[in-house]
Amino acid sequence: MIRNFTKRLLINNSLNNINKFGSIKVRPFCSITSTTTNTININDENNVINVLKKRGFIHQMTATDNEMITMTTLNNKNKISLYAGFDPTADSLHIGNLLTLMVMLHFKRHGHNPIALMGGATALIGDPSGKSTDRIMLTEEFIEENLKYIKENITAVLGEDTLVVNNIEWNKNMDVITFLREVGSYFRVGSMIKKDFIQNRLSDSNENGISFTEFCYSLFQANDFAHLFKKHGCSIQIGGSDQWGNITAGCDLIKKKLKGNAQGITIPLLTNSAGKKLGKSEGNSIWLSPHRTSPYKFYQYWIQVSDEDVERLLKLFTLLPLDEVSNLVARHNENPHLRLGQKTIAEHVTRLIHGQKGVEEALNTTELLFGESNKLLTPNASTTKVGDFDIGYLLSRVNFVELERSKFVDNQSETILNLFSQVSDTSKSKVKQLLQSKSIYLNNIPVTSNSQFIQSSDLIANDFIYLKSGKKIYYLIKFT
Repeated sequence: MIRNFTKRLLINNSLNNINKFGSIKVRPFCSITSTTTNTININDENNVINVLKKRGFIHQMTATDNEMITMTTLNNKNKISLYAGFDPTADSLHIGNLLTLMVMLHFKRHGHNPIALMGGATALIGDPSGKSTDRIMLTEEFIEENLKYIKENITAVLGEDTLVVNNIEWNKNMDVITFLREVGSYFRVGSMIKKDFIQNRLSDSNENGISFTEFCYSLFQANDFAHLFKKHGCSIQIGGSDQWGNITAGCDLIKKKLKGNAQGITIPLLTNSAGKKLGKSEGNSIWLSPHRTSPYKFYQYWIQVSDEDVERLLKLFTLLPLDEVSNLVARHNENPHLRLGQKTIAEHVTRLIHGQKGVEEALNTTELLFGESNKLLTPNASTTKVGDFDIGYLLSRVNFVELERSKFVDNQSETILNLFSQVSDTSKSKVKQLLQSKSIYLNNIPVTSNSQFIQSSDLIANDFIYLKSGKKIYYLIKFT
């Protein structure tokens, strides 16, 4: 990846084809000079900064509220260009990234120009922010493959007309001397070392320290901001709360090198009411790409959020007006068991990411597993479809246990008793008690014998069986 550091800085010519919630903190970084302050209504409820504050998006800003409101008020059709970066370290963004995209979407809806930067270059280096050890070095091929998925995630939210750039374009041919003269000369090692994310890596408790490669990451991100400022007039950078040091480095570089004013906004860490980081389900990240998290799993994640988080998530992840959010929360609180708030969040966010077809897939899958269509989970069902979707397709998009067909199907020695005990991690004695009380169901039919086994004729859509105990405990099994 870094084949000749003295010839090319971290990136070489072979890359040509690689095309978070709490109180608001304001840290003045560099003031904005404006002659139009007298004509600006600082309390304008329609200004994007005020909207973002009321919805709970803003953690820190590099300028005061008044300066940021002045900067983002549309005067004489003057639009602000802003950007956020997304390193393609995986083949999908996740819902933490969605929070950043929602901020960009609000700016766009208020007439400004969001720019999405894909880090084809910076992903080769590794962002040390929030990490206690060096990131694993990624291959060029891995990053290139991820880029197409990241762009799909971005345009799904922001639209196809959004400017999407890749920082490999201006980094791939930069040699080390140019980088040190044009970027490195504006930074002081003493100031860089004082940044929190560097200090964390240099602490006595961290034996690994930090590599020179990752130490330089903030310089690359700062140079990205300067490049976009110069080429596209981009004057605001958006990022997570862990990006504060990288963002202020960019503001500083623009001020020193280009004599310009640029600002930054950070977003709070996405946590629930209990303080736990949101975005994971059973230890797995909730991704935006359907090949990583299906529309059904995505929808179900939002359905299961706690009542205490409903109002905040409605403000953050839907575009509903705030008065409508308040009315909805009041109605939700009257009958929380109906999960009106969760259903609203789930439908709005699923539609935003996966479109109306994704919503229909999620709703039809939910109906198949938990609604009236559950009776279709039998090999002899009157139809093989729920809505416009094949039952086999819907089942393939759900969490299922995959087992070897030759071992369990048409094998009398592998009983349902054994199978249920295995997939449920329940003792055989407990499973026998459930069988005796007719509390275990195979494809919605009670299992009545300890010796009953899976036959080919039991398979739904040729591959699946549906084991259930009670109303809420079920196991979908696919035989391959």
